[in-house]
Parts: sequence; structure tokens; C-alpha cells
Amino acid sequence: MSRAVAVCHGPFGRVSIYNLDRPMVVHAHREAHLIFFLEGSRGLVTVNDHTVRVDPFMGVAVNPWEPHNFQPEQPGAFGLFLVIYLKPEWLAAQAMPSAGSLVFPSSDLVITRELAAWRDQAVEMLLSQHRELNLAPVLMALAQASSEPIGPELVSSLLHDTSAGSLDRRVLRACRLLEQHTSSEGALARIAREAGLSRAHFFKLFRQQVGVTPTIFANTARIDAALERIVLSSDPVTSISHRLGFSGQSVFTRFFTAHVGMAPRDYRRVLRTVGLPPSQASHV
Repeated sequence: MSRAVAVCHGPFGRVSIYNLDRPMVVHAHREAHLIFFLEGSRGLVTVNDHTVRVDPFMGVAVNPWEPHNFQPEQPGAFGLFLVIYLKPEWLAAQAMPSAGSLVFPSSDLVITRELAAWRDQAVEMLLSQHRELNLAPVLMALAQASSEPIGPELVSSLLHDTSAGSLDRRVLRACRLLEQHTSSEGALARIAREAGLSRAHFFKLFRQQVGVTPTIFANTARIDAALERIVLSSDPVTSISHRLGFSGQSVFTRFFTAHVGMAPRDYRRVLRTVGLPPSQASHV
């Protein structure tokens, strides 16, 4: 069973070491996403229908909202991976004004000597027993070594601001409703009806404008809500499952595992936080 070896959440996003032996479903993240192989069985990551073999020579870079999935190269064989999720707003805030924002030009990420050095430093820090982890400079260096500067005109694309006026008002309303009602199983059908569109037309319009299907967007919102409660509260997993509208804890656990890679209790077991208010990190 896949398990978390180390997890740290902070203002930058989250960074983890996962020991994975089973596939994950097609999903997406609001964050910029980096995956590095450490040891064991290699992995296969498909980003927008392009498959990358994650091994000592190649990592994966996934832009915000790019659909992707993971599967072990050898089913049932464990592989150890460094998995990083960086908030676009944090990346934009850290970048020098003249450099604009950052975006990954390709999902194929060649492991250079520089990248390997920063990767290894991040792993060493995550596995250390020191309470305070100064991960931010290392993660920024990894992002910069994995990307190229772009002009300010692409900042909104990187941040994927769903409040932007460029979205069809019906799609914008759908995004807001899906984010506000993460516990509603029937939200998609209701939102399509309220938009005055058939389900097929609604799905097509949404995907054209947002880049992912409404289902993937809704699942991302639910996972974000689950992670927020797991990280920032001491609520039992059973309670979190109920609040998010799952019919039972086992259903929630399967959903979480399919999207994150391991069970929520296993995730919380190794969780650490950095840079969060004490009241929010009290359970860690």
C-alpha cells in the first residue's frame, strides 16, 4: 500500500516524499507540480496525453490545472518519489519583478546536476528531525531550475484566476459554486441546469475555458478542502468525511487515496507544517 514518508505544508504549498506502488486517477492541481524519482521502481506520469518515465535522468513538471495521472512502471512495486506542489501566487511573489512569473515549458524535466543538487537538499531537509524547516529557498531554486521566465501577460494564465473577466459568466459561476459546495454530490447536474445548458454542452464549454472537465475541477476542490481540514484542524477523519458529503469514511479514504496516493490517516501521521499560525498547526 502506498504511504507517505514525509509531508510538509507551508506558505509555499506542500512538499512530500511518497512511497508509491499503485496508480492514481487522472486529476489536476491548482499548484505547479514537480515529481522527482528517488529510488525503487520507476514511475510513469501522463500529462495531457504525453507520458514521461520518471527515473534518475528525467522528472516531471506539471503546470497548474494540467490533467495528469501516475502509475508505477511495475505494478505493485514500490518507488520512492519527491513530490512538490507550489502555489502559483507564492512563486509569483518570490520572483524578481523583471523576471515576471514562472511556467514550466515542458512536462519533460531533464535532471541536470543543478536540479539533482537542489532535489537532494530538499529530501535531506524533509527527512531531518529539525522542527523548523527552511524549505522555501530550496523549493524556489528547484522551481527556477525547472522553468523559464515569461512576461507579465502570462501571469493570469499561471495563477489561473477563475474570477477573471475572460471566463464565460456561466463557467465562472460554475467554478464558484463548485468551490463553495464541495460536499454536494449533485452539484454538477444542478449547475448545468442553472446555466441553461445541456450536460454535454456545459462540459464542453467548461473544458474549453478552464482546461479541465467540471468533474476534475470539482474533485480538486474536494481534495483541497480535505487537505485543509487534515492539515489545519485536529478533526477526526470520520468527521472530515461527513463534512465533505461522503457516504462513509471508506468512500472518502478511497477518494483521497486515488487522488493523493495514500490514505488520509497515513498522510496526517507524518505531517509537519512550517510558517503557519500556531493555532492552525496545533495538532501537528
